[in-house]
Amino acid sequence: MQLLAADATTLAPAQDPPTICLIKTNFTPAESLTVSDITLADFGGSTPIPCATGTQNEGLDPATNNAVISMRGPIGGFRFETTNTANLPQTIFGFCLTNSNQTVLYGAATFDAPVELTTVNQFVDVENADFTQLAGSIE
Repeated sequence: MQLLAADATTLAPAQDPPTICLIKTNFTPAESLTVSDITLADFGGSTPIPCATGTQNEGLDPATNNAVISMRGPIGGFRFETTNTANLPQTIFGFCLTNSNQTVLYGAATFDAPVELTTVNQFVDVENADFTQLAGSIE
């Protein structure tokens, strides 16, 4: 995970960093999931948010020994706020990590409960953009 967290061609480039995007279709996270399997949110204010450039935070969860990469966010974090009523209502089921132009999917996660956006100034906050590799999953 240390190598992936510092990989300058995927998660840790000096420019054009990966982005966090919201997903408006119901989905099941899986290794085989691709960008074509999901539909990105398209409400006013849903523009993908770039991660911070450079090496991302990584480490082992002491409770599970799972390896975790935490994507570093910009100042203000990964907060998406409706700026108008275009394309509302919209239900947000989760988020994903993509390359800078949203053509390659690195990972995705669902929220505990879908978020229904119906009017201006409502927001979705991706508080923890963490991606986990289960202990013992690579032998």
